[in-house]
Amino acid sequence: MRAALALAVLVASTWFTPALAQTGGEVGRLLRDVESRDFDRAHAAVEKLREHPAARAQTVPALIQALSGREWDRCSADARDAIARTLAALKAREAVTPLLDLVKSGKPIDHECFE
Repeated sequence: MRAALALAVLVASTWFTPALAQTGGEVGRLLRDVESRDFDRAHAAVEKLREHPAARAQTVPALIQALSGREWDRCSADARDAIARTLAALKAREAVTPLLDLVKSGKPIDHECFE
């Protein structure tokens, strides 16, 4: 249900932020943390990436890759939900197909650990 909401936001979006940032510094560290199998570390990084819309060109592909190919040590559904919400916040239209694929895959996207 939450992924469907994120999809609706993405599809309805008409605004596009051009990529302006470099991958260095904090954004680079956050992108490395997204790749961690540790849920807490990856989840915190995904949430923090919302604060860096100028790094969209680097962030969106990394989040799409994590969405489709990563599992975490726990709470994987919560991690996927956070990724979907961050992609929606970044107005990542290119994430619509991967999000639809996620829904079709049957992988859980409902909260396991957070409410």
